[in-house]
Amino acid sequence: RSSALPRRTRNKERNNKMDPRIWLDEHLKDTAPWKVATGSATLALTTAALYALYSTGDVRGTLERLAFKALKAVPGAQGVIDKEMNEMKGKMEASLFENRAADELQFRRIPEHGLEAEQLFAELQKLREREEGNWKSGKVSGGVYHGMEDHLQVVNRAYQMFSLMNPLHPDVFPSGVKFESEIVAMSIDLLGGQHDVHCGNVTSGGTESILMAMKAYRDYARKHHPNIRVPEIVAPVTAHAAFDKAAGYFGMRLVKVPLAADYRVDMSAVRRAITSNTVVLVGSAPGYPHGIVDPIEELAALAQSRGLGMHVDACLGGFLLPWLQRVGHPGLPNWNLSVPGVTSMSADTHKYGYAVKGTSVVLFSKPELRQCMYFVYPEWVGGIYASPTISGSRAGGLLAACWASMISLGQDGYLKAAKTISDATVLLKAEVAKIPQLELIGDSHTMVIAFRASPAITSQDKNFIFKVMEGMKRLGWSLNPVQKPNGLHVCVTLPVAQHVEELLQDLRDVAAQVEAKPEDFNDGVAPIYGTAFALPDQTLVGDLTSHFLDLLTKAKPLEEAQ
Repeated sequence: RSSALPRRTRNKERNNKMDPRIWLDEHLKDTAPWKVATGSATLALTTAALYALYSTGDVRGTLERLAFKALKAVPGAQGVIDKEMNEMKGKMEASLFENRAADELQFRRIPEHGLEAEQLFAELQKLREREEGNWKSGKVSGGVYHGMEDHLQVVNRAYQMFSLMNPLHPDVFPSGVKFESEIVAMSIDLLGGQHDVHCGNVTSGGTESILMAMKAYRDYARKHHPNIRVPEIVAPVTAHAAFDKAAGYFGMRLVKVPLAADYRVDMSAVRRAITSNTVVLVGSAPGYPHGIVDPIEELAALAQSRGLGMHVDACLGGFLLPWLQRVGHPGLPNWNLSVPGVTSMSADTHKYGYAVKGTSVVLFSKPELRQCMYFVYPEWVGGIYASPTISGSRAGGLLAACWASMISLGQDGYLKAAKTISDATVLLKAEVAKIPQLELIGDSHTMVIAFRASPAITSQDKNFIFKVMEGMKRLGWSLNPVQKPNGLHVCVTLPVAQHVEELLQDLRDVAAQVEAKPEDFNDGVAPIYGTAFALPDQTLVGDLTSHFLDLLTKAKPLEEAQ
């Protein structure tokens, strides 16, 4: 016998030597407790940093975030941060109330006696007239996509005629079935689908269309791949924030993939991001930030080869790109439902479909996938409950207005609008490229043109592009800021297209003025966006944004209201 000890005792000693907890206790028994605590914290931070670097590849950003967290831990630093945050919140609230007219009626409770119709509509007309100038000038990027008075009269009258209609009750309101089914059918036809294959529903907007599509993929995975506990969405970093919302709402994981040098999603990174938990790939047509269409054909082929879903987010471009292609707009790739492997699509009728807010469509390649979007509950004591999308009751007037928009414009109306937008966009892109202080972001072939400060300018003033934004704002323009890289974009609508020459001249002048006297543009939106986009700890930006959302439902102080 090799030992006089029983075998059980020898095995226990051997196991103790292999147990890392016992090994640590033995080697750290003479170490001061503060050293153990410090070492543990250092190891935890290092591990977190390495994981962040592995997950994002953002070395500089990760180090900046860690440094900022360390700075916040310095005694007194949090108090300084809180003071600055409170000052910014106060300015935000003051600015919001400044936009409210001093003479508008204010209510904090239902009035004891209702207003006479004449007084009521006089107040509404006053509010409308104050706001109309903001977009009728053609100086708002996106926002209002058609806006012509004759078209507004058509859609408003259609809404009024069916304002009481609720699609939740198809037996009472069969017109709702007609409107929705025909909107879906016309959308399938326009977006390259087949009526005997594709199907879909109308939603309240692009966000809901994306949410419903992602829910469908989650529930489809539950049905066919029950081993997937946390379904994953693989999407470019430029994909709409609604995909983040969907992941948060539905317990999914959004895996964000970087862009290639051409600002389209990096296909090599997409392949690396796919795991056994992936259920759907995402591409944009186009992406909101830069107006660039992702390589839909490549994404769809990859999805098809791996047995995955493929969602095309065409919320912005779905009801314009087909018409741009028909009027000869240059450079548009294949992107629609006709591409093999595309299994769903979102497209907003309330953008370039020229319907009133808010309607959108979500389309699927097969009924089984669409049914995974539904909510059906047959056991409710109030009867069988079912709804295709998030809402139960829906505004039937919106369906009527959307249907009326599509029918009244017709193909010739959409083509005419597309030609106007195409001509304006081609001019805008060519002329912005000639402005010495600016450069285009990517090579957009759609109605969205993004640009940033040139490298030489940026090296001197990192906030240059936001100072340009402030200068344009002083002239009445509302352009959209983007980040990573910092820039601005113009979404060309019909109102913008009619003022594109004025836009270009103002942009040339402002860029030159900011370069000559940058100190004249240090107020307004420039420091706000410059600071917000540069902060390494985005939780502060999130806190400010949440405060802004709180303010949107805050009435004026009681003593100022009636």
